[in-house]
Amino acid sequence: MKTRFAGLLASLLAVLILAGCSSQTVVRESAGETVHTALFDFAVSDISVVDNYNILVPTEGNKLVQMTLSVTNTGDEACTMFAEDFQLQWGDGDEDFGVCLAAVTDEMVPYSYTLEPGESYAGVMVVMVPEDAGTLTVAYQETLASGEDGTAYFVEASL
Repeated sequence: MKTRFAGLLASLLAVLILAGCSSQTVVRESAGETVHTALFDFAVSDISVVDNYNILVPTEGNKLVQMTLSVTNTGDEACTMFAEDFQLQWGDGDEDFGVCLAAVTDEMVPYSYTLEPGESYAGVMVVMVPEDAGTLTVAYQETLASGEDGTAYFVEASL
């Protein structure tokens, strides 16, 4: 009886632990591939390290990376996008991330833009990363109507 009770308790504990775990979906893609979210498609391409971008120059110990972000509204309603919707990650540390630098040209992704259904936009994102960064991951996190996190999307590129 004691063994059956211990087994039942262990099974119940496992169910409770699993119920508390997130079932969040993670999608991983490579640069140049189209990523399909619930409201829009996006792609990150033409990733390159540059010495400068217009007036932007890297600070000591860093380098500039530029890339093209393409977004298409696949939903039925207008979709307002923000440059900060896409986080840029370059390492495993708590501070190894950022967002694209503020636009200094018309070609750069602006702070915000609105896409009507079926409409597309393409712009340049520029980020400053440490000189020793070998990869860059562009991350997008869906937020559900409930406020909870939905699917997380990661696009990885070698630098």
